[in-house]
Amino acid sequence: MRSSNGRRPVVALDIDGTLGDYHLHFIKFAEAWTGRTLPDPLAINPGIPLHKHLGLGKATYRACKLAYRQGGMKRSMPVYPHAAELTKSLRKTGAEVWICTTRPYLRLDNIDPDTRHWLRRHGIQYDGVLFGENKYRELVKRVDRNRVVAVLDDLMSMVGQAQELGLPAYLRDQPYNRYNINTFRIHDLKEAEVFFWNLVQQWKADQ
Repeated sequence: MRSSNGRRPVVALDIDGTLGDYHLHFIKFAEAWTGRTLPDPLAINPGIPLHKHLGLGKATYRACKLAYRQGGMKRSMPVYPHAAELTKSLRKTGAEVWICTTRPYLRLDNIDPDTRHWLRRHGIQYDGVLFGENKYRELVKRVDRNRVVAVLDDLMSMVGQAQELGLPAYLRDQPYNRYNINTFRIHDLKEAEVFFWNLVQQWKADQ
């Protein structure tokens, strides 16, 4: 994975739950895999771990999630409206788009190709892809943190990681993160395009 030594603004985007509807896709798979009826994907999660929200034991949940990943299901995850347009618009402004995902590519050989297939299939443009639980720490190693104008993620833990690094991070609104009322949230990718476009222009004006 390349580093970036340029002087262009950077927008970092998560995939699962941010650009694509992972929550719905995984729950439907888990219903088929377990043979059980699980909670509606739109049901509000009051901030408990997903396996508890779904009523699954941790071992069952982990086995199901592994089967989902190994089965190439990441390739067929639905994309959210305006995902491609968001990335194309940002790059037209002169910004770099970095895809940052917690997917464990070092443990499963298919994660990287499945991820890139999904991005290509849906016309999502990007300048770099970072994997792993420490994705935003890796991002600031690759690019000057002062160039990062926005991070968009659906998980509070990841938004927190980015904020601890001094990055401007925003929460992608989802039923499972509405328990947190103190974080600025983006409701859809069209809103993200307008908001981030303005941030990019402000960054450029300040240089």
